[in-house]
Amino acid sequence: MQQVASYASMHPEVRLIVEPHGGHFWSTQGTRERPTDLFALRIDDLERQTLQMAHDVKSPSAYMLAHLRQRGWHLPADSSVIPNIVPQAAGSSDARQVKQVWRLAFFGRLEERKGIKLFCEAIEMLDVTKYPKLEVMFIGGASQVDMMPSTKYLQQRTANWPVRVQLLGQLSRPEAMSVLKEKGTLIVLASLVENLPFALAEACIEEIPFITFNVGGVVEMLDSALHEDVIVHNISSVSLYQTIDCILSQGWAKTSTLTVGMKRGEKLWHSLHKQHDQNRRRRTSSGTPLTVQVVSMELLQKCRVLKNDICTAKDTAETLLLVPANFQIPSLADLTHIKYLASQLQRLVMSHRLGALVFGSRLPNSFVSYPSTPTWITYHGTEPLCVENNPLLILKDLFCSLFLPEAGDFELFHTWLLIKHLNGAGLITTAFPDPVFSLLNFSRSDPGCFSDRIPSFRKLSGDRVGNLLGPAEDVLMGHHLAVWPRPVTAFREDFHSFQGHRGWYYISYDEFGQENSLQFWEAKQQWACDTDSPASISQTSLHPCASRPVEGGVCCGRKLTVVGVRYVSNIRDPSAFLDLTFEVWPTCGDGLVVEGVLVNQQNLESRKLFSKAFAPSSDPPQRETVAQTIPLLPGDSLVVLVDPLDNHDCDGVYIQDIKLWTST
Repeated sequence: MQQVASYASMHPEVRLIVEPHGGHFWSTQGTRERPTDLFALRIDDLERQTLQMAHDVKSPSAYMLAHLRQRGWHLPADSSVIPNIVPQAAGSSDARQVKQVWRLAFFGRLEERKGIKLFCEAIEMLDVTKYPKLEVMFIGGASQVDMMPSTKYLQQRTANWPVRVQLLGQLSRPEAMSVLKEKGTLIVLASLVENLPFALAEACIEEIPFITFNVGGVVEMLDSALHEDVIVHNISSVSLYQTIDCILSQGWAKTSTLTVGMKRGEKLWHSLHKQHDQNRRRRTSSGTPLTVQVVSMELLQKCRVLKNDICTAKDTAETLLLVPANFQIPSLADLTHIKYLASQLQRLVMSHRLGALVFGSRLPNSFVSYPSTPTWITYHGTEPLCVENNPLLILKDLFCSLFLPEAGDFELFHTWLLIKHLNGAGLITTAFPDPVFSLLNFSRSDPGCFSDRIPSFRKLSGDRVGNLLGPAEDVLMGHHLAVWPRPVTAFREDFHSFQGHRGWYYISYDEFGQENSLQFWEAKQQWACDTDSPASISQTSLHPCASRPVEGGVCCGRKLTVVGVRYVSNIRDPSAFLDLTFEVWPTCGDGLVVEGVLVNQQNLESRKLFSKAFAPSSDPPQRETVAQTIPLLPGDSLVVLVDPLDNHDCDGVYIQDIKLWTST
């Protein structure tokens, strides 16, 4: 979508209108840890650029526009609110009806984000002896709750409820409405995160009574002054219980009515299309012709020299095409294409705050790679190879005024540094969705060249980091007012070349169950018994080995080598939380087993936390998540093992991460 937005912004004859629903980061509200890994940051920025590069943004709710702007998203000037089209909303009733209630219906996907746990907690607080007719039903698509299928979770949790419970699962929309319209039903919308909930609008149209948490655009759909009995302002199981108990005690609830704005959604969308149709004319794609100066840079290009050569030269070109070493200069046809892009730059700076364009490239391995935030690196994709600097198109005036090598913190030019300086001036950078260049050679080989790893080769001193800090308010917010929740430990972040660093040990077991410590090999950045054995542990993988003994002992001189990591606790918490996510690609041999064990330090008793076997398969990677509460005392050990079967020597387990959290 970001590529479509980029293309549309550079071609004035194309119009792009985006309707935001929330995005990746928004949807993670209420989770234990908001995702800030590289993939999540890339997704978030691409979503941000999609809206910024669009010609117009029409949000279903004022809530969503405010949420995005509060996060610093620069939206088009004409961004406005047009509610989603809800069939029959325009003709829905403006009068509230009183209806009897003795049945509670949870309506929504059966997951924590939709409030399934809060709903269950609220029901369990009720004195059901007061309500002999009480019934509870669940309608919604299946999901996972507490690491088990939601249906199984509800079967176990509701097994001893002294009321009639129906688990109806996923129903078609007409089927669901038919069930919910039965006499005596109160819909409970317990979602923790919403934009403009369609289910609420449907309940209003069908005149089904409901209650809802005050989330997202709920108060834009209902007149809050007239619906205080419906809206639960405090998002908690206690508040939900109090509202439910009050309604059951009186035996009735009122239906709700939609606001005038919600009823006008369809009309507003038709008007928007009619307006564009009336104003339709061919928009010329010609911008202001600008000359382009191609600047070929050295492999280790010095910042000050580059700026001095460009900004003091008598060249009258208005636009710069910075081409790092190892990139082939485009053909004449592609340069013509770049000149067209240059002609649009001045307009895009004013209309979309676009500071620069970077370009994707065709790689030597015939792949295509596009640099993107937050690293702006061109990756090989499967090998630890990358290029840190990338071709970039920028107005000369912007380069000479905003690129700041005179600050003295950086001797060599970095694409990311120039982009950092542009960001400081409120300008964005985007990747053009066409690989105009060809990369001849990768200039760096480093573990940080994998797209899911932090580029450690960029680590800066404390002084340099301090010199790059942004506004004081942002620093205060990030470090003092709202500290990000952090786990007690995280395997990938705490991975180190020393045994016992932050409690982590890198181990193996042979076929006799004998535990052995592995050795760290600097050249490969991994733990292994020797440099040739496939049995190894890296920052992202656990790779076991099993084969017939051969000369040289490919499995550490044994027939079998189980690999694993051991975390030794330094906390006391009866309800610590284990969060483990991994992927398995068993494509050869006879598969492997992943298991977790908790070892009590006082009596050395072991308790198996989980165990799962994976057979060879040609299917895509199998992702698994383990999320469970475990008791931890100082000295207790959490052990995660990957056990090969009789003949497994080519596949391992990719570790997304292993994290432990305190119960607080």
